[in-house]
Amino acid sequence: MSLGTALRNRNWRTSYRTLWHLICPCAVCFSIFALSEFSAPQAPAHTKDPEAIFHEAEEAFQRGEVQRAIGLYQELLRAQPDSVPARTNLAVAFAHEGRYEEAVSQYKEALKRAPENPGILLNLALARYKQANFEQAAADLERLRAKHLENRQALYLLADCYLRLGKNRDAIALLQPVYDAGPEDRTVDFALGMALLRDGQVQKGEIIIDRVLKNGGPGEVDLLIGAAQLAAGDAKTAALTLRKALDANPALPGGWSLYGKALLDSGDPGSAKAALQKALQADPNDFEANLYLGGMLRHNGGTTEAAPYLKKALFLRPASVEARFQVGVLNLEEGHLEEARKDLEQVERDSPDFQEAHAQLAVLYARMKRLDDSKRERDIVLQLNEKAREQREPTK
Repeated sequence: MSLGTALRNRNWRTSYRTLWHLICPCAVCFSIFALSEFSAPQAPAHTKDPEAIFHEAEEAFQRGEVQRAIGLYQELLRAQPDSVPARTNLAVAFAHEGRYEEAVSQYKEALKRAPENPGILLNLALARYKQANFEQAAADLERLRAKHLENRQALYLLADCYLRLGKNRDAIALLQPVYDAGPEDRTVDFALGMALLRDGQVQKGEIIIDRVLKNGGPGEVDLLIGAAQLAAGDAKTAALTLRKALDANPALPGGWSLYGKALLDSGDPGSAKAALQKALQADPNDFEANLYLGGMLRHNGGTTEAAPYLKKALFLRPASVEARFQVGVLNLEEGHLEEARKDLEQVERDSPDFQEAHAQLAVLYARMKRLDDSKRERDIVLQLNEKAREQREPTK
């Protein structure tokens, strides 16, 4: 089925959970969390007093007395610092309280004592994921999958990390063999389809998506159609379709972020701002929402207001040329010239034909009294303009 045919096929149906996987791939992890989030091992066989402390801590945690459980596990570890169950359970308690840095520290200590334990490594990755440290979470999951290819939870979470980091080809390389080798797995299908579409491999992506878009309600279907329209460059039509989806269900995962992007691309920044703010209320770690909202605010002169969004976008996706460029320009506008230089020169190295980066560097170097460097950047801008003009003109 072609993409155009698929867009006209209102018999597409997809589940709410599967829709979330496609539009907001971060939610691949929600099904994982439901199954295994920070699972604690069973009590060890220790001497009487430590064992009693362990069970008392477990019971306190189960009653919701998390701070008491933390204190008891810490007391036990002072006596038995090599107790892996106590250390991992303490990490679980820290994670429960949102103290992810302390949870990560405890999981790392536990791994020193049980380096082959896949459950600890998965929980470490989950804790880092909740910190929005997707780069390190991905590294942990790659390490886990090196010895446990059968672990589907690790597969789903690693694919999600790659998608969040914009590493679409890594996601494709991870998922394509699984897709080719096994029975239909909707999580794999959706993640692979989205990665292919983001990588510009539309025909391969639509084949996968056409196979699995089933069993959904009208709101979910409209959301998917709007996403496809936006990817095809028809922002105005996408905005109408996405608005219809959100009218049917304002809580559709990923809907407000997509709608904000469609509004921005169709020339309605005021409405786009409101939509992107709603997107961030639903998912503060939405890279696109942080980037687009921060960029809008900076463009309108609100550098102070824009700063946290743009810096969050760069934190979420450190390899993003666009995010680093926006942070570089922000630093330039705020007078942080050395920070701006580092950012913009990094953009220039990563994307030599990024014309606006050269233009901003010309301004920066002039302000730094580096006039020869400023002239060089202006000359590059002129060269890129000429190159673009030649490409637009038909060959005679």
